[in-house]
Amino acid sequence: MKKLLLAAIMAVVITGCSSNSSYVKVVDDSMKDDISIEKINERVNSESGLKELQVLGENETNKYMKLRYRVVWFDKDGFEIKSIGQNWTELPVYKNADFSIHIVAPNKAAVDYRLFINK
Repeated sequence: MKKLLLAAIMAVVITGCSSNSSYVKVVDDSMKDDISIEKINERVNSESGLKELQVLGENETNKYMKLRYRVVWFDKDGFEIKSIGQNWTELPVYKNADFSIHIVAPNKAAVDYRLFINK
């Protein structure tokens, strides 16, 4: 009986961990050595109930560059949620400097995301 209960708990844990499809993707291979993504913070804002992202990165070059990013949000069933965040947004990134991208979900149904970054 204990083995059966342990197997059921493990199945729930594995299923729960594998359902997250959120990620950050640098889509321009020419800049893969130019920037690095250091950390991704996620939280649900206690006042608004909206998911927030904070992506921390670094420009590892001696050049100023303009990055662009866009985010696509998904509901709990994996369906895309249309939002203004799907448009590309420019981000100035100074030479040898850290940068931060802060994004707020369009509504409370948004649970997963895909963030794309390019030049």
